[in-house]
Amino acid sequence: MAFLERMGWRYWGLGLVMGLIVPAVLAWISIGPVWRFGLFLVLINGGIAVATGRMIYQRTQPGWWLVIWPLCYLVGAYLFLPQYTWYFAVVYLCLAYLGYGLTQTKKISES
Repeated sequence: MAFLERMGWRYWGLGLVMGLIVPAVLAWISIGPVWRFGLFLVLINGGIAVATGRMIYQRTQPGWWLVIWPLCYLVGAYLFLPQYTWYFAVVYLCLAYLGYGLTQTKKISES
């Protein structure tokens, strides 16, 4: 169990579910591109990216874990979503890093 904790199994689980399973389900039910872009790609996944960045900093976990969610999303987008959605992996990495960095700045200013 200690090995799984060191590898961040919670973030891998979240990344696999939201990055692979949800895009597969969205492709299977053929949700419209406007809803897919607006609701799923921008609001939900963007919020997940910021939230994981904040959680990684608050729990003092390794910074490389910020890459887990965008990497899983990139694989899912490559397999199930249109090509224009691949670029969102970079956006999610930036949002996760911003969530991580803004949490760090907030804690420093509070001290």
